Amino acid sequence: MEIQRGSAGMKDALYNRQFGATAGCTLRLLENTIAEGDQEVRHGIRGDAWFGSVLTTSEVGIRGHEGVFQVKTNSALYPKSFIEEALKEAPGGVHIVLKGSAPNGVPLVAIGYRYSRKTTLYFVATENAGSTAKGDSYIMKYTDSYGNICTRLVDRPDLISKFFATSNTIDTHNQLRQFNLALEKKWLTKNPYFRLSTTLLGINVVDTYHLSSWHGVINYSRKDDKKLSVCTFAGILSYQLIHQRERLSRSGEPIFLNNSNSLPQGATVVTTEGSPRTSISSLSVHDVESGGKSIVRQLGDVNLKLHFLVKYDTTTDPSGRKRSKARPCKLCKEKQNRKDTIYYCISCGISCSFCNDPDRDCFKEHVTSIARQTRSSGLLIGV
Repeated sequence: MEIQRGSAGMKDALYNRQFGATAGCTLRLLENTIAEGDQEVRHGIRGDAWFGSVLTTSEVGIRGHEGVFQVKTNSALYPKSFIEEALKEAPGGVHIVLKGSAPNGVPLVAIGYRYSRKTTLYFVATENAGSTAKGDSYIMKYTDSYGNICTRLVDRPDLISKFFATSNTIDTHNQLRQFNLALEKKWLTKNPYFRLSTTLLGINVVDTYHLSSWHGVINYSRKDDKKLSVCTFAGILSYQLIHQRERLSRSGEPIFLNNSNSLPQGATVVTTEGSPRTSISSLSVHDVESGGKSIVRQLGDVNLKLHFLVKYDTTTDPSGRKRSKARPCKLCKEKQNRKDTIYYCISCGISCSFCNDPDRDCFKEHVTSIARQTRSSGLLIGV
């Protein structure tokens, strides 16, 4: 990655005077990726209209890579007028392929694709970048005369299908950062340094959001949400960074969080474990409070999983008197020293009852004795 500092700031950058800003940027980015150990690696490059030109594609090709680029305004040496005239009356799903050579001798392919009756898209690619045979169809949505949303499949070349399958990655990232998370709109400032820090923070949050989803460490099981939103994830991340900071100074020890009576309003606890991934618990504060329970204590184990100590439900005996259920403490029972308690670890199951006395802290002993997971550790999320 590199920051573009405008025409004046980038005029002396490597390759810019020779090839221009967009081609120069592409070649500089490629320089750090062409080698892997002692072997040269060939890459398949896909770029949007900012990068796309005949010059960029030919320079990518002469360096041994393959590339597919969209062409808009930077159409020098590109047969844009010819393609536009040839597809002028064509319906959606029609494309034309032209083959030629760049001034440096690299064989190139120019593709004009009509995805609707009004719009033509233009692409330039190296000869072996992909196939122009039929690929996955474009799903076009439109409204019929009755106001119903309908779909129609539009044919397109395989090379273009694969281009659009990944070309919007940056746009998707920006959408999540700028419009969904929108820290810049929430933290208004006239300080330029704070503004840049806000943007960098947003980039890191969205990167972490994508990485967590990619590696499958999130198991979000709220019934009303199909997918964890980036705003909820940002709160989760903040909660973890604030309340698990003690782990930074006590590496290898369990995380003992502040003993509070409840999580923040709206908190949600979701954990995952290992492979195959299964939900260990899914509990919201509202679920706990609606059942008459309150979180008495919370401790974290070495796997970053929180354990919540809560009271059993209050019951009514035949005489009409209310009382809390009591069960034998699990650790005391194992030591042949039975003691009943009204507390249990809701993260481990109702049968796991533990003492919570100053001199018999079986709950702390239970959390401390949990072994570190070697394959993958659980992830707490709660906000």
